[in-house]
Amino acid sequence: MQVLHTSTVLAEEIDSLGHMNVRYYMTRMQSANRLLVDNLGIEPDVLEHSFLRSVDTYTRFRNEQFEGATLETVGGLLSIGEGGVQSYVEIRNPDTGAVAATFVVTTALIDRKTRDTQILPLPESKTSSSDYVEIPAYAKPRSLSLGPANTDVTLEILQNSIPDVEGGGMMSGRRAAQIEADDVDTQGWLKEDVELMFLPFAKMALQAGEKPGPPVITTSDGLRIGWAVMETRTMLFAQPRLGDNLSYFSTDLKVEAKSRLSRRWALNTNTGALLGMSDTVGVCIDLDARRAIEWPDELRHEIEKHQQPQLA
Repeated sequence: MQVLHTSTVLAEEIDSLGHMNVRYYMTRMQSANRLLVDNLGIEPDVLEHSFLRSVDTYTRFRNEQFEGATLETVGGLLSIGEGGVQSYVEIRNPDTGAVAATFVVTTALIDRKTRDTQILPLPESKTSSSDYVEIPAYAKPRSLSLGPANTDVTLEILQNSIPDVEGGGMMSGRRAAQIEADDVDTQGWLKEDVELMFLPFAKMALQAGEKPGPPVITTSDGLRIGWAVMETRTMLFAQPRLGDNLSYFSTDLKVEAKSRLSRRWALNTNTGALLGMSDTVGVCIDLDARRAIEWPDELRHEIEKHQQPQLA
């Protein structure tokens, strides 16, 4: 695999749990993936009316990274077809030899005017066998799947299933957001660098002047805990426009001894269209010992009373 990006973890990239936040892994991955796709040599006249967007991203986090760490991002192609390009990207710490995170990304061709997915004109081969890689065993899904997702969910089903309260620490409940002028590009569509699935939470953190990341909870016996993300899969199906009202629904689908599987949906409130889904596997960690632990009973009770396994 070729080195595509080199960087240093900055102080402002550290979140509430004391390590580099998820969003900064994603920005590094996106920069590297862009290089892989750009090197395919898609004809300029195609990109005059269309652009490339990551529409399905599976991430596996392996080793947390801290301020000052040097990171290398490497990657290669997995496949190319009319539906898009699938690539593999990996972030490594060359000083420790640890793999920080891995990604399997599908990039599709999107029409600039309608924002519909287009058939990717297969470019004349400008790749060699060395450009292609296989997903390493340590990067393959553990708790999630790369297969078809269950999109058979409606606004009505979610409204009837998920209470209009927040519980379980941002992973259960409802949120609403409106697409505002600062959120959109010159054509009125949501900007490509705005994360659809986390839009209301990012706005809340910005307004409150808080560090990004999951909440830090202190239990009744003084234990400081949080949950670290281990795996995610985010799929984008459509894009909102200026003035659109969005509804976000989040719930836990499964709670195990040390982990939780959560899902978030984003829908257009006016049309009911499903815009995106995001699955997350998080593990409970003792923030002082920096190790995974079983959920304390008081927090487990809070999580379990909001879970909705039938929506899996």
